[in-house]
Amino acid sequence: MPLRRHVVTIVIDDIELAFQPVSELLHSHASYILLRVGYPMRDWGASAIFLVMEMTTPEMGAFSGKLGMIPGLKVKTQTLKIEQGDKNEV
Repeated sequence: MPLRRHVVTIVIDDIELAFQPVSELLHSHASYILLRVGYPMRDWGASAIFLVMEMTTPEMGAFSGKLGMIPGLKVKTQTLKIEQGDKNEV
């Protein structure tokens, strides 16, 4: 399977419940993460994490499935429709 780039958005609305499991999962997948940006929204009691990852589509499905089983968060993924060497890639 070819490697693809994926954008992952994680919104944590129960920080006490979800913080540790999310941190552990991201740490175990660190080699796939190209970009990680965290945005704490203390006034809302929530936090958002944005990732750009490079892995196969089945690997992304397994990763997002593990994230989705963690209570206290919502996750969305999007596979980018570019491939390595694509003339639109910068």
